Amino acid sequence: MRKGNVVVWLKSSQRETFSPTYPKSASYNQFTRELDKRQNLFFAYDAQSYRGDDVFSPVSKYVNGQIVASEKEVTADVIYNLGSVPKQNFISKRARITNTTEFKEFCFSKFAISQYLSQFSPRTIFIATEKDFWSALEHIETEQVVFKPDRGTNGVGVKIFEKSKAIVDDDMRSHLEQGAVLQEFIDTGRGIPKICGSYHDLRLVTINEQIVLAHVRIPEGGSFIANYQQGATIHELRKDIVPEEIFRFYRAVHLKVTKRFPKPMYSMDIGVGRSGPQLFELNGHTAFPWPNFECRDFFVKNLIEHLESFLN
Repeated sequence: MRKGNVVVWLKSSQRETFSPTYPKSASYNQFTRELDKRQNLFFAYDAQSYRGDDVFSPVSKYVNGQIVASEKEVTADVIYNLGSVPKQNFISKRARITNTTEFKEFCFSKFAISQYLSQFSPRTIFIATEKDFWSALEHIETEQVVFKPDRGTNGVGVKIFEKSKAIVDDDMRSHLEQGAVLQEFIDTGRGIPKICGSYHDLRLVTINEQIVLAHVRIPEGGSFIANYQQGATIHELRKDIVPEEIFRFYRAVHLKVTKRFPKPMYSMDIGVGRSGPQLFELNGHTAFPWPNFECRDFFVKNLIEHLESFLN
């Protein structure tokens, strides 16, 4: 394997990720230190740093534990699209990009995921108006209904309500303008044996064709929304306690994902209901492990190997 120029492409707002005060900075800095020993590592910020034909300027370097700005111009061999900076249909000259803008765009849309992976997903209907909402509601067969912004993140705008008490409030109207979905509710209240006893969201992160991280998120009391930003708790899982039923489901979903998007790195969120595992969503931004997670070394190792695989 040759040594190459690896450019980590970020938004300026992500500079704090590597700051000592950021909760996961230990994991991000471990990745940076180890990759910098093996490759020519650079950081580029925002769209204006890309000059065309794989060239970035200015770039920053990792020096003695700090990201230091320079005026250097670099031609990338590999672009790590950590910040989802490039727009859809971005085309590099020779450099390989991971994840691609096409895969990131796919993962942003809950409706696109549900359409392509319909056999693994709850019934999902795209809505953009109040009229769409009431029409879609007639096709939802579960007593509980899920409303989500189609391109939402961190659980913002998600509402779970009884079908018989459905209303469209101002917050929902604001999300409808950008597109939203109604979904049938996956009742995960029976939990997962040896893992949890009630509502949950189990996440498996794939990098380098390996499951590099597994954790479960448990909603706070009285909530169905298992999102950390909405108060859920997170527990790392050893893979040997995850039921084989979930791994079979994961492998079937992953096979279909990779048929369309080769060599992805992503997280898969799964809920186990009365009929077995179902897909909540995919995420093309693979958040790093918490510093106390035992999988941290394995995660970093496979992320580096994934990036280096594009140099072969």
